Amino acid sequence: MATEPIIKAQDMAYPRLQVPDLDQMEAFLADFGMVRAERRSNVLFMRGDGPAPYTHVIHQGEPAFLGFALSVSSQADLDSLAASPGFAPVEAIDAPGGGWKTSSVDLDGNLVEAVFGIAPVDPLSDLSARALNMGNDFQRIGALQRIKSGPSRIKRFGHLALNVTDVLGAVAWYSQRFGLLQSDRVNIAPGQPGAIFARCDRGSEPADHHSVLFASAMGAGGIAGLNHLSWEVCDIDDVHVGREFLRSKDRTPEWGIGRHLLGSQVFDYWRDPWGHIHEHWTDGDQLDASAPAGDHPIGLGRISQWGPDMPQTFGRTIAPQS
Repeated sequence: MATEPIIKAQDMAYPRLQVPDLDQMEAFLADFGMVRAERRSNVLFMRGDGPAPYTHVIHQGEPAFLGFALSVSSQADLDSLAASPGFAPVEAIDAPGGGWKTSSVDLDGNLVEAVFGIAPVDPLSDLSARALNMGNDFQRIGALQRIKSGPSRIKRFGHLALNVTDVLGAVAWYSQRFGLLQSDRVNIAPGQPGAIFARCDRGSEPADHHSVLFASAMGAGGIAGLNHLSWEVCDIDDVHVGREFLRSKDRTPEWGIGRHLLGSQVFDYWRDPWGHIHEHWTDGDQLDASAPAGDHPIGLGRISQWGPDMPQTFGRTIAPQS
């Protein structure tokens, strides 16, 4: 019989990276669609257009993925986690918006924070999708569609993918502590998943198809760590406009534009100056807690419904490719 999780996380909050040059990272993220929330001597907080006071935390040091944070629904959830083996006491968050957190370290040594009470801020722009005239739904009558050039409008930090040493062990660790549900499994053999897409359990309220993708590190040279980080943008035009802007700034493309099969997102991936992969996406699947997990063979075919094939460099390492 499955045991109840300690708590049920509600969403993703932010990742933590480490890079040698905060100026270069801020310039890249500005081209990607973020603006500075706060800058200190050795840490940079960047935000998107949405109500989160920051959606990316970058520390100064050798290139590394440090960890990430999930948001929870109450102070009581933080207390429950903090009372569990391996979690730190609840403490105030020293960052824009304040709030409270507890933290632990997962099976591969990644810092995992649970946060609550971070005060929202006013959005920087209208986050609505642009009106479209498509199919039988004509939303834009008598109005011309004129898309301004510039960075994507970033709504929020949506998900990340981790290369892990033990897929089932990692999923069990996060499910027992944060209540993550399995959305899709890609199986090497029956009962032997090579990757699992996991989402938050919001009960009858829909959640993103995945908040964390756990992929076997065997496909990444056996090295556990970050596969990619992903931010939701407002609509498909933001994906395309953002791509054109990043290209105009001579940034390094990784993969896109395409539409995934599992999760269905329209995606576009870019590398920062140290090789960490950052994704823009929109139009992903939404599932409530009643949706069963899907099982798929490792050779299910193309992993995108349309778009270019996945490059061999994708997700293999956080270091720049030679």
